[in-house]
Amino acid sequence: MKLIVEKEPLLKVLSKVQGIADRKSSMAILSTVLFKALDEGIEVAATDLELGFKSYFEAEIEKPGELAIPARKFYEIVKDFPHERLVLEEENNWLKITSPLDDDIFFRLACLPAEDFPALPDTDDVELVEVPGDIILEMITKTIFCVATEETRFILSGIYVEKLEEENILRLVATDGHRLAMIDREIEGVSQLDLSPGIIMPKKAAQEIKKIAQESPIIQIGIKENHLICAAPAMLLTARLIDGQYPDYRAVIPEERENLILVPRKKLLEALKRISIISAERYRPVTFHIKDGILTLVSQHPDLGEGREKVPINFQGEEIVLNFNAKYLTDALDVMVSEEVEFSLKDEDTPCVITGPEDKGFFCLVMPMSSV
Repeated sequence: MKLIVEKEPLLKVLSKVQGIADRKSSMAILSTVLFKALDEGIEVAATDLELGFKSYFEAEIEKPGELAIPARKFYEIVKDFPHERLVLEEENNWLKITSPLDDDIFFRLACLPAEDFPALPDTDDVELVEVPGDIILEMITKTIFCVATEETRFILSGIYVEKLEEENILRLVATDGHRLAMIDREIEGVSQLDLSPGIIMPKKAAQEIKKIAQESPIIQIGIKENHLICAAPAMLLTARLIDGQYPDYRAVIPEERENLILVPRKKLLEALKRISIISAERYRPVTFHIKDGILTLVSQHPDLGEGREKVPINFQGEEIVLNFNAKYLTDALDVMVSEEVEFSLKDEDTPCVITGPEDKGFFCLVMPMSSV
């Protein structure tokens, strides 16, 4: 294998795949990227056995070949390489990295045989549906923050994806047991996807799809057996789905909305961030005192002190006092765009519902804290 490649497209691809390559794995081959020099360009692939990614770009190929190259070290060498063109040459599972301009710089990187690299899922016959990248980006952004991080709650460690009985409605749901985010979007052709009864997309896969959607106005999505496929120009992602039955999220959604409170989103978000500075690090408890058109936020810590801040709201009714984890609220408000948001509150046994008129099809549930 020998080729001449431009630094910029190579670095762009390596920055994507080195994040998927598993540096912590006991299998050395999973910390590499599969580098294939084809007739007219390069195919680069990485996998951690759960997630696979391939990308393609053009290069000057003198001699085709393939090699499994250590992802992180290759990325670091290319990132700091002083010239805009690199010569890559394979010799007995070693990669020589030089410049066509001078002989002053030389790297020799130990690699692994390409045949040791795990095969990625076959995607040749997958039926793909085109989806606007900005819609998928918004849907993932507005749900991924609720994905469970505890390893013991494996079934909640991804985003639940389903299509509704109504034609072409895609729904994403995420919950960690303390909060829940859900968003519905109408997407033409989504009824063709095999989502019955629903799939669980791993968090890492969702993060990678977000990156693809940020670059591509249109992406393609498909399902094959137990894998989610996401394709874009010169890119292909495959992700093994989480196996199991997602809990009945509908059971926790309040049937009626009570004590509706209109709050300026940015003012509340900024106030919550300030007031939670003086609170316990783990749970970030903040008390809501709601009375006569004023929301008073209170945080107390026996060692740090106390904080109070008032936010004007639109509310008439009996006084309400509830405790919340401030981070759960700020996470939700951060992904919303509505200037004014609506809170529906009842008691500490009923989740608070957060919606906004400009956040179409989205709402977030947050359970109050029983004590602080």
